[in-house]
Amino acid sequence: MDAARDDPLLAAVREMSRIDEVLSRAARLAPEAPCASFDGRHWTHAGFDALVGRAAAALRAAGLRAGDRVALMCTPRPEYLLVLMAVSRAGGVYVGLHPRCTAVEVAQLLQRVHPRLLLCLRSFEGQDLPSRCVPSDTMVEPPPLLAFDDLDELLQRLESLPALPAQDPAVADSAALERCAAIVFTSGTTGRPKAAMLTHDGLLWAAAVQHLRLSPPAPRLSRLLCHLPINHVGCLMNLTLGALVGQGSVVFLPKFSAAATLRLLVDEGVNVWLQVPAMFHDCVGHPAFDPDALRQLHSICIGGGAPSAATLQRLRESGVPLFVEYGQTETSSSGAYSDPGADDEVLTHCIGRFDAHFEMRIVRPDDSLCAVAEVGEIQARGRLLFAGYFGDAAATREAFTADGWLHTGDLAEQRADGQVVLRGRLKEMIKSGGLNVYPREVEQVLESHPGVAQVVVLGLPDERLGEAVHAVLSLRDAPPDRAALDALCRSQLANYKVPKSFRAVDRFALLPNGKIDRVATRAMAPGLPRLE
Repeated sequence: MDAARDDPLLAAVREMSRIDEVLSRAARLAPEAPCASFDGRHWTHAGFDALVGRAAAALRAAGLRAGDRVALMCTPRPEYLLVLMAVSRAGGVYVGLHPRCTAVEVAQLLQRVHPRLLLCLRSFEGQDLPSRCVPSDTMVEPPPLLAFDDLDELLQRLESLPALPAQDPAVADSAALERCAAIVFTSGTTGRPKAAMLTHDGLLWAAAVQHLRLSPPAPRLSRLLCHLPINHVGCLMNLTLGALVGQGSVVFLPKFSAAATLRLLVDEGVNVWLQVPAMFHDCVGHPAFDPDALRQLHSICIGGGAPSAATLQRLRESGVPLFVEYGQTETSSSGAYSDPGADDEVLTHCIGRFDAHFEMRIVRPDDSLCAVAEVGEIQARGRLLFAGYFGDAAATREAFTADGWLHTGDLAEQRADGQVVLRGRLKEMIKSGGLNVYPREVEQVLESHPGVAQVVVLGLPDERLGEAVHAVLSLRDAPPDRAALDALCRSQLANYKVPKSFRAVDRFALLPNGKIDRVATRAMAPGLPRLE
């Protein structure tokens, strides 16, 4: 890595205490440079920073206190950036909600973090989003709801916001919330959402390292396309802060499509293209894909899973340097990158190398370091780590070793050439199209059907998604058909969590302790009959 590009940026980031300072710094250093673009409208750093200042002042005037949570249900667009930065500047904590969340999921997530305020885009894909935010009978003290259609209306409504209802000031995680910039929901074997508290320091540090890895050298400014969900660490760090930390800009696309992505890459002069394998799969297979039109790009980075050889071959035709990266929510996203010039074997089978700016290791069950080519768990430590799970001290304790290393749950080995290869997961999380799907959450929904006896949800290889969600079930008398199970899942789960198939088994293989043998179930799943 070029030390001349390394030291000044990291030194500047070390002096920052909040993520919104990347914007205020950009407004000082490059006031007239582009900051955000959306649907033909553009904002400079100075102009957008002024809007953030107004919104932050309105939130403070309404009574937002340090550590208070503000939730937003929206697509990737300037309103998201305004809320993210204004909440930070006001001392609050940002909480993103996916616009495809069902009413059941919204209620569960809000109950986990108790936001002081809920902001919501009025419409998405022709559906009324505020209707999904109506308080359920189980929600205690629902937050005020403020709906909007566009940036101008959102700012006007914030500036006329009445005083927020008081909340109990006693918060068990108050010390962690002082460091927290955003809460991103993950899950676990119980299916209960966990609220990962991502720190200002971790997000800033990860963004600076990404900038040094992927962005063009000065005076050319980075320009990234932002089309991942606003509740995803990839949106927060990789596509937003990863651009703004170097005075770059963000081009917003509310909903991914290959055609729109390929058009915006050219029309908006995007020079760092970062997305998940399924998106690249769709783009290179689209009739509008033209490798020659992408030569303005400085880098292409694939995150959230391994690309296929066919996808890499088409991307290679552009002549643009290709990278892969590895990370997870609890590490503020990316902690490992492939080297410049890495060949296809590395890009398809490895996650690159652990970045020297982070502390990462591969260890045995007793936490001793693994030898070369020995499989162990990836662990991480240092400033990129999250602050714990909000309101869940037990899960936070379980996530760390006694000396502060994070259990990532990912199994890997380091080859003799230093490249790291993922070998599996201690956790059973499914990575589908770059989005995390936690089997237990889906299993609990299916188990609620009276015709289902037992169920195992697992990920099977998929050319487009990397992994796709599938369900294996043993059934009772009067078993349901596929349509009934699909409808049940869609009523309670976001669409990317709904199984692609439902496969029947007479009985599950069992382990000696009587539990279902999930490894054996995975092996036999492809050959099982599908419910029709």
